[in-house]
Amino acid sequence: MRNSGVKKISSTADHQYVADRRARTPVADQLRPLIPLGVVWLVALVMLLALVSQNVIPYRELLLDPSYASGVPWYTGLVSNLGILAWTTATVAAASGAWVAWLGGRKGAAAMLRGGAVLSLLLLLDDLFQFHSVIPNRLGVPKASFYVMYLVLTWWWVVSERSELRRTNNKMLIAAGAAFAASIMVDQVGVGSKDVSLVLEDAAKFLGVLAWAMYFVTTARDITRSIVTELRLKAARAESEASSLRNPAEWHA
Repeated sequence: MRNSGVKKISSTADHQYVADRRARTPVADQLRPLIPLGVVWLVALVMLLALVSQNVIPYRELLLDPSYASGVPWYTGLVSNLGILAWTTATVAAASGAWVAWLGGRKGAAAMLRGGAVLSLLLLLDDLFQFHSVIPNRLGVPKASFYVMYLVLTWWWVVSERSELRRTNNKMLIAAGAAFAASIMVDQVGVGSKDVSLVLEDAAKFLGVLAWAMYFVTTARDITRSIVTELRLKAARAESEASSLRNPAEWHA
């Protein structure tokens, strides 16, 4: 009789499982996760339509890869492109770390990483579109004015977040600052011939970008690890307390 009861329960569970599998998710529920993608695609299509419709700049120059459009070898600007990837890595790492820190209740760390993400994004856009060269030429202002602006923004971020920065591996940030300073000095003063100055300026800048990206990647990693560890300890403590409540005999152990 006991085996018959077990088989009956098992059969009921199997029928319920089959019924659950046959239940179809409504189409609206299946398509709802695609809404963010639809919004992004719509914005991209509007932008592309605007680029193709305007007659100020040939749309081929806006769509084609620079090396293909200009006829130069594919490796042209290799180091510059790697620098753009490093700026992007720093921006994404800082923004992601800020989000995780905010979720974990680390408001100070979240604010520090959020400011670093904004600063990294500005430097990324400047390096990608060469604002520090294009805008001064158009407005007739010194190129150094952009350097001063970024220096002031960086100084403001460091001063306002100094308490949080002290808790991180800020030596990487110092190394990045030293490399950027060397690059700017070579650009403004010059060292040796033009070729020597070019190599020294771009090499120092590239090393600085790598150090900047490494700082935000490792800092976001450390903060995330700390938050996850804290949550695991809280969960283990809560489980231990719940277990003690379920077993009153342990109170007198």
